Amino acid sequence: MDSVFFYAINYEDRDMCESYNGWRNQETWLVNLWFGDQWETAADVQATREHIEEVIDGLPYWVKDFIYSDRIDWEELKGHVDAIL
Repeated sequence: MDSVFFYAINYEDRDMCESYNGWRNQETWLVNLWFGDQWETAADVQATREHIEEVIDGLPYWVKDFIYSDRIDWEELKGHVDAIL
């Protein structure tokens, strides 16, 4: 049991100091990679978020265990769209 707890602490630490290709983390970078070229406003980012959440909701529970959508930094993505426009 201690090793599971230790892993959870390390995972949280990783979340706080990780960056990926100039983005907060890999999950945020991937959303920008796949959808960013379609965005013109922060509302487009929000629409993407709703679409991704809807798709994830339709997946089997065991598949959802492999997806870390709660790590996506939607505010960073909205800020990026605002900065480039």
